[in-house]
Amino acid sequence: MKSHLLIQLKEPTVPQITLSGKIRDFKDSHADFEHVIAPEKNIVNPLLGVDRKPVYKGGKGKTTTGKESFDQWFRDVETINQGKSLDIVLDDNGDGIFTYENLEFFPIDDQLFGNEGRSHNYHFTYEIHSEFTYQGHEQFTFTGDDDLWVFIDGKLVIDLGGVHGSLTDVIDLTITDGGSQLHRTLPSGETLILEKGKNYAFELFFAERHTTRSHFRIDTSLLLKPAAVICLKSPDPQAAEPQKGEVCVDTGKVLICANEPVMQDTVICYTVGGTATEGTDYRSINRSVTLEKGDTEACIEVTPLADAIACEGDETVVVTLQPGEGYSVGDCQVAKVAISDAPPPKPRNYVLLWVLLAIFAIICGAWFFLYPGH
Repeated sequence: MKSHLLIQLKEPTVPQITLSGKIRDFKDSHADFEHVIAPEKNIVNPLLGVDRKPVYKGGKGKTTTGKESFDQWFRDVETINQGKSLDIVLDDNGDGIFTYENLEFFPIDDQLFGNEGRSHNYHFTYEIHSEFTYQGHEQFTFTGDDDLWVFIDGKLVIDLGGVHGSLTDVIDLTITDGGSQLHRTLPSGETLILEKGKNYAFELFFAERHTTRSHFRIDTSLLLKPAAVICLKSPDPQAAEPQKGEVCVDTGKVLICANEPVMQDTVICYTVGGTATEGTDYRSINRSVTLEKGDTEACIEVTPLADAIACEGDETVVVTLQPGEGYSVGDCQVAKVAISDAPPPKPRNYVLLWVLLAIFAIICGAWFFLYPGH
């Protein structure tokens, strides 16, 4: 009797690195867009700012118009730009090099401010914040246009500023003396010091400022860590109004949870809605909370207020996560807290009061009986 054994092996999954960033759209009327075409170094300071943003230095003043305009590139400015989250996926080539390439890098066509009558949306900036554990042999290569700045440990390691065709630059982080530390003097004069096994910040800033092409390619052996994924939970989804004049003791809670410690101080944004009225039914709630570096949780407390309406039924407070910088939004984007009416006031215990009065009367009577002359 013949026996056949068929084993089907699944192909191994291809390792990938997903990097989350924020893209901001600008109108072509912005002073720094559709401006002068020229490569230009030293537009930014060689050290990243305390807010993890590039600091304007000016270069030769060819392709930018000043600090005020430049400071809008990587910050949310109402009426000047519109933003959204954007992920890119780097695939392992099989040799430990992860690559992302897009010869037509127009990720917000017909979105935000739109194409403004062109075939593509050509005017945007993009920033990525990540982290890696230094191994002692990594490289990072970028090819593309226009402006591109890469910072490692807050120091500028690639400067491809200006409006130009596709350019390439490489930062080689290989230790050549067999030691455990890298000491590299950068073109800016700053010294980059990395030690094996330690974690370092990686930050990339890109701008597409002019028609008619956009090329974006990364090749790297850096094991860049994806941004934390943020979700909402409701560990205490019920709250109750206090009696008028009393302090609320039955609050509700919404928990902001990261799947791993955040790599830097990260502002988590959300909206607040529901059937309850903010400021009347519950205390006002901020629209963001900061997870400090290394944190995984933060709490939003829902504190009901006493109101004049009796028996209005349960009302809801709904918190909804919004995209932001330095994190991705997970599947659990919405959490709810229900606010119930204040419980009826407890009746006064008159029996106890009468008992106490009776005891007091007996004591007084006994006193006068025993000491009639006093």
